[in-house]
Amino acid sequence: MTDTPNPRFLDATARFASENDSYDYKATGPVRQAAVYDRHGRLLGDVWTDDRHAAGFTLIDDPEPDMGYVGGRMDRILAEAYKAGIPASELLDPALYAPDFELRRDA
Repeated sequence: MTDTPNPRFLDATARFASENDSYDYKATGPVRQAAVYDRHGRLLGDVWTDDRHAAGFTLIDDPEPDMGYVGGRMDRILAEAYKAGIPASELLDPALYAPDFELRRDA
């Protein structure tokens, strides 16, 4: 092995592949959540937010085979909300998920 650096990498600058494109997944305090249901009334999981910088979706423990798309679709909804500048505190607005999903918050 040689210690001579490869000339192709002499001017290389480290860069991030992309900027943050959604909310953080680590809550910095208590979270609020709302249950997510499909058009057939089946519980799919929960959307949660810490009302600061973090939010996400948690799929139910034992999803049916046809529920496989839900996690990806919820990630896209949250990413679109982030890119639109919607604060994490407003992520439990049912209008963000309609008409595909229904959000139900506990009273």
